[in-house]
Amino acid sequence: MAVITEVDQALVNLLATHTYSNERVQVDLDPPNRDWAARRSGPVLNLFLNDVREDMTRRSANMIETRDDEGLVVSRRPQERTFMFTYALSAWTSRPEDDHALLSAALLALLRQDYLPAELCTGHLADLAAGGRPAILRVGGLLFSERLATELWTSIGGEYRPTIAITVSTVIRAGLPTPAGPGQSESPKFIFQDMPRDVVEEVHGPDPTEPPAEDGIAQRARQRHRLAKDT
Repeated sequence: MAVITEVDQALVNLLATHTYSNERVQVDLDPPNRDWAARRSGPVLNLFLNDVREDMTRRSANMIETRDDEGLVVSRRPQERTFMFTYALSAWTSRPEDDHALLSAALLALLRQDYLPAELCTGHLADLAAGGRPAILRVGGLLFSERLATELWTSIGGEYRPTIAITVSTVIRAGLPTPAGPGQSESPKFIFQDMPRDVVEEVHGPDPTEPPAEDGIAQRARQRHRLAKDT
């Protein structure tokens, strides 16, 4: 499961095909340093992944249960984790006016999407989208701080360009499944003791080998169904 690669590919395909409706735009993932700038040819959007971190506000301590055909829990595993992948998007042409035009077109294309389009996703992202949990797309936020936004270009040794922050959030499977214990084979037993009177009461729960008894609501629903069927 190469989640980062899948996010890369989906964003590249989105920007390449949706920035302009009548032409494909070149999109590069390389760090936009001086060597890359010297090698590029023609207009290009640079999509530089600069941060990966977990969204701790969505961390859960609950476990995911796996059940067999009979409904018994056979294993448990930790909840999935939500990760955020943040990119710095910049436009590179021969003139500042064209840079701005290209970046504007890319911005408008991104703002039309709240999620990564399912038809552009592959692998894990495609499975999540098919299950109703597409990767969330956020556009135009800060690159975590104003200082980091300016120091980004210094750290990679590139020429400063205006950037748009793009953040993709998606869930990733975490941990390993832990086998559950054997199924219950005996009735649960509860012992209650009244210490002053030295009275002991023993209460037994239902037999796990017998089918569960229906409650009153389920019994009445079944009776109504039978009456309706007979009439």
